[in-house]
Amino acid sequence: MSSEPSSPAWRRRGFPTLMNDPGPFADSTALVLDAFSALIPPERLALSDYAARNRMLTDGIGEEARPFDLSRVPYLQGPSDALTSGEYTTVVIPGPGQCAKTTVAENWLQLTVEADPASFLWYMQTKPGVEAYVKKRIEPMIRAHPRMAGRIGSDASDDSLAFKNFGVMQAEFLSFGKNTLINKNAPRIVADEVDNYDLSELGEAKPVLDIRRQVFGEDSCLLMMSHPDLAVGMSPAGWKRGIMAVYADSTRGTWWWPCPRCGAHSSPNPGASRFMALDYPTDAPLDEVQDATRLACPTCGGLIEDRERRAMNAAGRWVGLGEDIDEDGRVTGTPRRHSTYGAWIVGVMSPFILGGIGGLARARVSAEREMERLGDEKTLRQVVVKQWGFPFVPTRRVGSVDAATVADRAEAGLTLNQVPDGVRFITAWADVQANRFELIRRGWGVAGESWVLGTERMTAETATDPASWDALLEALRRPLPLADGSGRFMRPRAVGMDLGGSAGVTSRAYEAWMRWRAAGKVRLLGKADGRDAWDVLPTQGAPGRNAARLQVVYPEDVRKDRKASGVARGQVPVARFNPNLFKDDLAAQLERAEPGAWFVHFPDGLKDQAGPPHSWFEQLVAERRKPTGAWQKAAAGARNEAGDTMVGSHVLARLHGMGRIDWDHPPGWAAPWDTNALVGLPGEVTVAGMPTAPRAVPAPTKPSPRPGYFNRPDKGFFRR
Repeated sequence: MSSEPSSPAWRRRGFPTLMNDPGPFADSTALVLDAFSALIPPERLALSDYAARNRMLTDGIGEEARPFDLSRVPYLQGPSDALTSGEYTTVVIPGPGQCAKTTVAENWLQLTVEADPASFLWYMQTKPGVEAYVKKRIEPMIRAHPRMAGRIGSDASDDSLAFKNFGVMQAEFLSFGKNTLINKNAPRIVADEVDNYDLSELGEAKPVLDIRRQVFGEDSCLLMMSHPDLAVGMSPAGWKRGIMAVYADSTRGTWWWPCPRCGAHSSPNPGASRFMALDYPTDAPLDEVQDATRLACPTCGGLIEDRERRAMNAAGRWVGLGEDIDEDGRVTGTPRRHSTYGAWIVGVMSPFILGGIGGLARARVSAEREMERLGDEKTLRQVVVKQWGFPFVPTRRVGSVDAATVADRAEAGLTLNQVPDGVRFITAWADVQANRFELIRRGWGVAGESWVLGTERMTAETATDPASWDALLEALRRPLPLADGSGRFMRPRAVGMDLGGSAGVTSRAYEAWMRWRAAGKVRLLGKADGRDAWDVLPTQGAPGRNAARLQVVYPEDVRKDRKASGVARGQVPVARFNPNLFKDDLAAQLERAEPGAWFVHFPDGLKDQAGPPHSWFEQLVAERRKPTGAWQKAAAGARNEAGDTMVGSHVLARLHGMGRIDWDHPPGWAAPWDTNALVGLPGEVTVAGMPTAPRAVPAPTKPSPRPGYFNRPDKGFFRR
């Protein structure tokens, strides 16, 4: 009779059978292999793959469970797989409601119970909220998955609203508070709706939760999710509390997807170098606002329908700090090494938003009108934070500095069209009118302090006359003498002009720029904050109050009311900016009464010789800010060219890095005069950065479709 063990495990390990032997002897090779295999860590499971194969979704009210479809929400793959990658100890997901971010946590719980046991702590904002969530989502989820349900213990205490005992691991569902944190620890923690926690006693949530998992070290992971309720504004400088504070100290991923018109990649995340904003009318009936809403490509200006977002999402990807993505979708650079993975979801990415992107626009316009009517911003805050997924920009209290007050600060010691001490570089900009150009030259110094160097009005037969445009360029680029009597001059770092609203002006501006480029009079100086920094650049105020602050685009396909010249499509860069935000900046600058950061110096020569009222200063403050953040003329027919030129000159300065310059180690073009690349004697000024002879520049050609796209004359570039 054979003495072979009956257990399949014995046979699997290769134990031999010996006649008349009291028991089996192990194979030495198998023993060595078993010993080494015990040292190998278990295979990591990608959460997105596991969920795609195993997750069943249910609404908890009788609807038949259906498989989880990652293709509807491909943006969940990045943060999902970060949880199980072993590379991160924290994953942070800011985002609006109805974007499926909580599904990531549910999928993580399922994988933990079924395949990779580890105890769970799940925190929410209130006890009633916890109970409602467990009843509606967690318990139906367990019933829909037999492997989860089969592991629940049989005792009554094993299956309560606050505690689930799955045998090999436990999950607790708790409201966030001092009492629910005592004696709690687990290697895996979910913190949902962090910005709605009561933090009055405990402070910020992350340090408190880190203590709950510190004994598990790098084997632990914390998932944090929330609407960005506690952040202030779109800049990381205002992300001091809540979910956006954690996101700011992370890999800081933003979502990038291709335009179905031109194929260029841009991001729906505000603050991205190429921000794809919603385009909609703000003064139409709400039904029309909803119907007219489109996404606007920042590269070609093409308008994108709501139904096209799914294909765009399918081709999207996360890009983090340290990485750069070009228009063709090529990613370069080295990702920021960090223990926290960040992925910021915004409303236009979600397939679940009520009414689609038109619903988002409608809700926002309605809330803005309510704020104008009632003076209360609560509803608008809720729409922006919970539907759009953006941090809220509070209503800015702009002071009431009047023209006389600003004019009284004008300095007799400043001479028009001369560069005073303190100026490090110059920007010059022109407002285009039907029969004239209104010019300003503005000098910039340390920390944004600036000087109005001079203004000029150039008359022209018409703003569509090519000769007038050529004369404008020469005037804008004219060097100005330094005030030190050395005979040296400073030439502008950058010049620009408004594309104008008169018929034919935009086409003439594009044609002029292409003519100047072919003559070697235009140069690309590099990139600043991911934007192309040209030394000659047309500018254009962007429609809509939620437009990007500033981006450089290359219009190809635009609406009929602002259509580009056919020969210029995709060739001419345009600095497209949010005029309301820059007018906010100007108002803040005018409020500063003492020299220093962002103070503006005005020469006495800007005043009218006949005395007040001084027309230029009246134009400077001719607009007033509405509660919604939009600016409009205080009186019908008032002239505002001075204010517009101040904004335009600031746009150029910001494009070239103003606000981010390290003044202890400035670039050569912003250095003190003796080492400044833009300063020289009359014969040297042209050489200090400009070629002495025009360079040969290839003639522009019509852009070709990017790989993977084809061209239809009626609809532009479409993906195959």
